[in-house]
Amino acid sequence: MFTEKKSIDEYAEEGNKLFDEGEYSQAIRKWQEGLELLDKPLNAQSEAVWFQTSVADALFMLGEYDKAYPYLCEARSNITGEGYTDPFVMLRLGQCSYELGKEDAAEYLMRAYMLAGEEIFECDDEKYFELIRHLI
Repeated sequence: MFTEKKSIDEYAEEGNKLFDEGEYSQAIRKWQEGLELLDKPLNAQSEAVWFQTSVADALFMLGEYDKAYPYLCEARSNITGEGYTDPFVMLRLGQCSYELGKEDAAEYLMRAYMLAGEEIFECDDEKYFELIRHLI
């Protein structure tokens, strides 16, 4: 029996729905399945940035900063440039760095601020913005 393969967009949408319902682990699985469909190397695919950032966001919500960090580093290093100029990637990377006690936390949080302004910090704990307030 022939079954139609899901598109990358369908994996993205299914993951989004699960994420919005608070089903972070299930969303991660959907997004990882979507990542597997992308051509290799992943760091040359702009779609990979979105999937990697989404997985990292869900892991961040679960408090699994050590698992989120590598996904964000991969997204940041994507050669399309999509990750390095994305304020949300920089925000989550800075937040994970902060939670993991890494020295680069302020650098990434400042990049997020420079790309999107103070508004990007509005939905998160004040401690992240406080880390860079003296630099502004």
